[in-house]
Amino acid sequence: MHTPYDGSQPLFRIGLSPLRDTPWLERDERLPIYLAEKARLFKDTRDAVWGAEPGSEAAQTEAYDLIRATLGLSADTPNEPPLLAAARVVAEDLALLQKSPEGWRLMAGAICFPSSWSITEKLGKVLHEVHTPVPDFSEGTRNAAVIERIFDNLRPDEPVIRWNWSLYGNDTLHHPHVSPPQRFGDGPDADTVFIRVERQTLHKLPDTGAVLFTIGIHLTPLEALDAHPDRDAIAQSLITQIEALIDTQLDYKGLTWERERLLRRLRG
Repeated sequence: MHTPYDGSQPLFRIGLSPLRDTPWLERDERLPIYLAEKARLFKDTRDAVWGAEPGSEAAQTEAYDLIRATLGLSADTPNEPPLLAAARVVAEDLALLQKSPEGWRLMAGAICFPSSWSITEKLGKVLHEVHTPVPDFSEGTRNAAVIERIFDNLRPDEPVIRWNWSLYGNDTLHHPHVSPPQRFGDGPDADTVFIRVERQTLHKLPDTGAVLFTIGIHLTPLEALDAHPDRDAIAQSLITQIEALIDTQLDYKGLTWERERLLRRLRG
């Protein structure tokens, strides 16, 4: 179980660290389920989960070759956009960002399992525009400037990892929409709660200089914490972090309405 919500990865912090020997592509029991759902989405709603800007072709090919080499797959030429083809063999969502005069721009993405956003609304935007809804990450903020410097200074030989987490009322993988204000059931406490963890990595591609961004989704029902050996510490960390969120952060995470019900559930 991934537990960045134990306090080691606070919300609304950039929090990057080197991957080092940690595999950057995860291969576990989720893989066949995730690949089947991706295949369905690419077939039925491709325009909603895939997009690419002109000029991204070389970076797509470089990312495709890197992923196939990492997985021990033979090199070949796909019969569809290379990044989309790469997304068909990994559990993670994939995005490519390239440097432009205005900043790092989102140039291509196969985003099947978004957490309340879509590639169609973000494609072609620079990072501070992509992050506009996130408190303290929009244009002109310190965080926006720091992220630009991080992308500039990434090294091909040192990919990095970060974590993000949210609380949702279901375990739907394809979740582009914003959840309703009341999302955790109808009882006095929050009844149906899933911890949605994003495992994110960044790779600078050596030939094109583009950055490959991967997002791996882990969904865990809150009940699973009951059996965790650090249950009490994790619950207290969740309480502490939720209590520390300011109004704009609560609103962005969709917890303004549910805050008190959720805290009662965690304290219980």
